[in-house]
Amino acid sequence: MTMKSRMLPALGAAVTALAAVIAAAAVGDHPGAAADCRRSVAIDPQVTVSEAAGTLTFTVYTASCAAAGSVAYTVTDGAARRPGDYQLAGGVLQWSAGDTGSRQVRATVAGDGLTEALLEDFTVTLGNASQNVRIVSPVGRGRIFDDDTQVRAATIDHRLCLLEPRTSPPPTTLPSPSPTAKPDPDPGSGTPATPCTIESGNIISSPFGLNTPLTADATVHFRTSDGDLIAGLDYVPVDRTITIPAGATTVLVPIQLLPHAFTQDGKHFTVAISSFSGGQVVSGTARVTVWR
Repeated sequence: MTMKSRMLPALGAAVTALAAVIAAAAVGDHPGAAADCRRSVAIDPQVTVSEAAGTLTFTVYTASCAAAGSVAYTVTDGAARRPGDYQLAGGVLQWSAGDTGSRQVRATVAGDGLTEALLEDFTVTLGNASQNVRIVSPVGRGRIFDDDTQVRAATIDHRLCLLEPRTSPPPTTLPSPSPTAKPDPDPGSGTPATPCTIESGNIISSPFGLNTPLTADATVHFRTSDGDLIAGLDYVPVDRTITIPAGATTVLVPIQLLPHAFTQDGKHFTVAISSFSGGQVVSGTARVTVWR
């Protein structure tokens, strides 16, 4: 065997080792982006806005591994129809390796000045996921609350909790219910989102909404009840009356999730509203679902 023939296997082994080092370095630059991992994505299951809001925005959350990938979304009319009630076309959402930001799907809501059904809806459905993307909750329901009526009405939205690593310490106390701040008019494509985490003390907010602003303070009762998730084991139960300040159209009510909930993939508990002193309740029961 010549010297050259003896060197070739060793050279080949060295090249293979070098390639492995380069690949490992590339993955190290993008934590969680190993070739065999899959990004989990989920869309808000329900979003309700007043017709006067002008826009309705779904958040598409991402968790698990930060692999590169994409997912398409389609839009289907329900009682709300295009173009008279809202405007939104289908599209594609993309992530590069290492990107842990959420995405937004934003519909334009038309203010038509007509008295219609109190709640009109449409759906946004995620599909056609690329190889490294897993869709855990594919359907979001957008609901438009009619404001051209003498009836003041309240509702509550379904919520999801998609497990992902915490980026800040858990809160030490449960926050008080408070009106939501006005959303950023252009959140951008990479807004970080941590809907929930496995640490004790994690909080998820249950959104209560009105079709028109209150002219005076009002009260509403919130109560949780078990589904697949159990009070005291998976979440801290809520049974309380809260005050909604005059001028508000949305209030977020905090609910504490416990670590055991995150071992129960796709399980839920319910939140119900009642005894609204400012008007009537429409679709007053919602689910909070945990996904891993």
